Amino acid sequence: MNYVTILLRLLHIFSAFVWFGVSATMTVYIVPALAVAGEPGLRYYRTLLTSNKTLALVFPVSAGLTTLAGILLYVVGGATSHFSSNGNVVLAIGAVAGLLAAVHGGTSLTKYTNDLAKTALTGDAAAVNEFQRRAALLVSHSRISFALMLVALVFMGSARYL
Repeated sequence: MNYVTILLRLLHIFSAFVWFGVSATMTVYIVPALAVAGEPGLRYYRTLLTSNKTLALVFPVSAGLTTLAGILLYVVGGATSHFSSNGNVVLAIGAVAGLLAAVHGGTSLTKYTNDLAKTALTGDAAAVNEFQRRAALLVSHSRISFALMLVALVFMGSARYL
């Protein structure tokens, strides 16, 4: 195993850890609470967006690094030579799920997150119903991406043992 493969593997694992962890926090706790909190949720999300500029960068950077490192590992690292035939199938399913999570997150979730942020930043107390509607929509779509990431994590993590 050469140093490039080691670095790519570490980058892939670390960025996937960040992507999955932040996604879990947002999908399971923060966005569902925003959807039911009403005006306090709108004010909290507005504060979160204005006081934490890195929040908007966490998803695209971690997802992009995870995906890029994973593709490079597959191409450069000879991923298929390290696993049994069953392991290669499981690894491929995990890779497809990870790619789908990245594409879904980069398209649908970006749109719904931007819509929610726009409503939170420009809306007042009268915009609470629209904010809650958009937050509920974001919850349903973030669960899709989160489920795909969970499949990718379980399948890629278990491919070595099959």
